Amino acid sequence: MSSSTMARDGTGDMLEQILSPAATALYRRLTTDHYHVVDDADTLEETQRELVDSGFARVEEWNGLVRLVPVAPATAAQMVLRTLTDTIGKWQQETARAVDELIRLEPQHSAASDDSRTPLAEVITDPARIPALVHDLQASARDELLSLEVPIAAGVICRPSLSPAAANPPARWRTVFTTGYLTAEYQHIPETIVRRGGEVRLRRTLPTKLLISDRTFALVPLDQPGVAGVVLFRSATVITTLTVLFDALWEQSTPHPSGTSGGESLTPFEHHVLSLLASGLKDEEIAEHTHVSLRTVRRHVASILHKLAVDTRFAAGVQAAKRGWA
Repeated sequence: MSSSTMARDGTGDMLEQILSPAATALYRRLTTDHYHVVDDADTLEETQRELVDSGFARVEEWNGLVRLVPVAPATAAQMVLRTLTDTIGKWQQETARAVDELIRLEPQHSAASDDSRTPLAEVITDPARIPALVHDLQASARDELLSLEVPIAAGVICRPSLSPAAANPPARWRTVFTTGYLTAEYQHIPETIVRRGGEVRLRRTLPTKLLISDRTFALVPLDQPGVAGVVLFRSATVITTLTVLFDALWEQSTPHPSGTSGGESLTPFEHHVLSLLASGLKDEEIAEHTHVSLRTVRRHVASILHKLAVDTRFAAGVQAAKRGWA
C-alpha cells in the first residue's frame, strides 16, 4: 500500500492516533521503500525504535545487511483498530467508575458556581432522557450521521428501532450493524436505511454502540449492556478519535446485500462477493465470510455472472482482475 493509498483509505489518520508524527512519516516511507538499512538493532534511532516497540516494523538480517522492515499495512490497520477499541473500552470503564462521584458532586457544584459553559463530556444516567437524546441527535443530523448498531448494547433503555433520520436523511448516512440485525425481527431496519439512501455494512461483532451526529456530538454507552447510561461528547478531539474508530470498522465490514452502488452494474455486496470469488473461495466459505445464507450467496453469484456476461466463476474472476476489482 503506497503513501497515497494510505491517505485515501484513512490508514494514515489511524496511525496518527497512536504513533508520533515522525514515526507515522517513517512508516509511510517504509511501505514505499519496503525496507531501510540500519547500522545495528541495538542502536536504532528514536523513531525507528518507536515503530519496532509498537509492532509496526521489525529488524531482520538479510545478505549481511541489517534492515528495518514494515509490517503489512493490513496488519498495521488491525493493530490500530485493536488499540482504538481498547481505548473506547477504557473510556467506558473509567467513566462508569466516575458516574457515582459525578452525581454526588453535581449538587455541590450547582450551588457553588454560576459557570454555565457547556461541558465537553456529559454523563447521562436518567433512563427518561436517553431515548429522547438519541432521537434528537439522529433527527437533527444534516451533513453526516455515523452509527454502530449493536442490539444487545441498546439494552432496555433504547430498543432497536428505525432511526428518525429516515424521514429526512442527512447528506451522508453510514451505519454498521452487527449480524444480530439479520433476523426477522430487525432486518427491516438496515433494509429501510438502504432504501432511504443510507449506506449499510455488516460485521459479526462491534466493540460498542456509537452515534456521531455531524461530527459535533458523539454518544457512547457507559457499559456493554447499555443499561448504566451514556456519555455525550462535545469534544472535537474525542469525536475525531471516535470517527477514526468508526472508519476503521467500516472498512473491515461487509456491504449489506440489498445495498445499491449509485448506478454501477454491480452492487457493493456483489463487488465484495466477486473479490472473494476471484480469491478462490467456495460458496460455503463466502457465506461464512459475509454472514449470509448459502442460498443468498448463490443468488448473488448468478447475478454477477449475468451482469458480467460470463458463464463460469473463473471467467468472472478474470473480468474482476481486468477491471481492477480483485
